[in-house]
Amino acid sequence: MTEDIEDLKEKRLEELKNQQNSQEEIEEERRSQTKELAKQFLTSEAQSRLENIRAARPEQASSIEQQIIQLGQTGRVQGKISDSDLKHMLKSLNEKGSDFNIKHR
Repeated sequence: MTEDIEDLKEKRLEELKNQQNSQEEIEEERRSQTKELAKQFLTSEAQSRLENIRAARPEQASSIEQQIIQLGQTGRVQGKISDSDLKHMLKSLNEKGSDFNIKHR
């Protein structure tokens, strides 16, 4: 009887590991698709800058990618987004994210 319980525990543990692996694969595939979609709307210099940002700040890079995809899919991008356009987007994103005050006592 204890062997049956142990077998069930092992099977359940294996199922959970497989489920976690498949969720990670799905998430990786989603990230890859997002990256490829964003690249369609960027010049090579802007792509390079975005990859550098991803190395330092992955969350910020994901946010910018989402903005780029939205702009591209709604037809608000004329041609490709240049490096200077990307810099402008990053600057505006940084300004929005830094609305806090520090009060000294």
